[in-house]
Amino acid sequence: MKSLITAAFTTASVLFICPAQAHHGQEFFLLYDAQVQKPLHGILQGNFSFIDEGGDDSMDLSPSLSMGILPRTAFNLRADFTDEPGDGWAYRSIEPGFQFDLTPAQLKIPVRFGLAVSYQFSEGGESGGSGHGHGTSDLSGASVAHVHNGSATHSAGHGHSSVGSAPHDHSSHYHPPTPVTSPGPGGIGPGADLGPDGLTPEERAAMEAENAAAAAAAQQAAANGAAAAARQAKAAKKAAAAAAQKNRQMADGNSQTKDDHHNGDSGHSHSGGIHNHDDNLFTARLIFEADLTPNTLFVGNLISVLPEGGSAAWGYAVGVRHRFHPRFAMGVEALGDFDARGHQEVLGAVFFEPMHHMLLKVGVGTGLTSVSPDATLRAGVLWMF
Repeated sequence: MKSLITAAFTTASVLFICPAQAHHGQEFFLLYDAQVQKPLHGILQGNFSFIDEGGDDSMDLSPSLSMGILPRTAFNLRADFTDEPGDGWAYRSIEPGFQFDLTPAQLKIPVRFGLAVSYQFSEGGESGGSGHGHGTSDLSGASVAHVHNGSATHSAGHGHSSVGSAPHDHSSHYHPPTPVTSPGPGGIGPGADLGPDGLTPEERAAMEAENAAAAAAAQQAAANGAAAAARQAKAAKKAAAAAAQKNRQMADGNSQTKDDHHNGDSGHSHSGGIHNHDDNLFTARLIFEADLTPNTLFVGNLISVLPEGGSAAWGYAVGVRHRFHPRFAMGVEALGDFDARGHQEVLGAVFFEPMHHMLLKVGVGTGLTSVSPDATLRAGVLWMF
């Protein structure tokens, strides 16, 4: 019995004192590292974000799975849920993809290479169902929303200007069918004398049931039209805010400052550039990773985003993480568009492993441009299996 207790104590001490797995893959908030899980091993992860946008604060929840399926190949799956002002929690997108370890097997220096590709299916994208909204650009560069839901709807008004009148929703133009009535006196009305050629009670009951079904269909169509109008109004509001922001930047000679967040709309948009959650799009990340020291890791991503029907956007993500203790590390990350006026964010994070196979992480970040969030608070939990 004593030997069993001694063995258990020794094992626990080794797990705590010896370095835990220092590099599990996808530990960063804003970028991918090159680590790929072995076949049938993987990572379950949940990330939460609170985003301060100068009055229009929002929250985001992103559960994800990364699992090795072949040597040097992993399958990734991520979902995204958001809570925006006045809307409550709602599903936003799902993003399946693959990640490949491209590091040459004979490479002796401590650097690694990888490639991650994925496709985002957005609730507001062109293939997201009967209703969708997507941002395009007019000749001035301002965003114009085209929202379709079973009919032609243009949130910028009939003139298709950048910011215009309220959406015109053809789906609300519903004309209910004319109720069928049974003959009355002289052939009209429900209280008619049936006469020798009148309807039987069974025929009259069937006619009344048909009228009730037509009325129910009319009510359902009206409800669908109201829901569609609400979705279209939301998409139009986002597009109008993005268009107004770009117009203000052009009017100010691109000298707008971050303080403009507090003079009205925040200007933060989830469309355009590499920070795009509203469209169906393809994303590719070329990954470079290097061990600067035995306890210091550097990772860089070259990011390309190609939305449906749009132009490719390019950006970057870089991060450094240093391990101060076998179970504690700190890091700095940055992500942004190659356009200096686009989305730019920097974040500091801490990482803690309370037990083997589990990682907790917390980060605080800030935006560097007027179209970036004022501040972000991020938290995540990661489980390796």
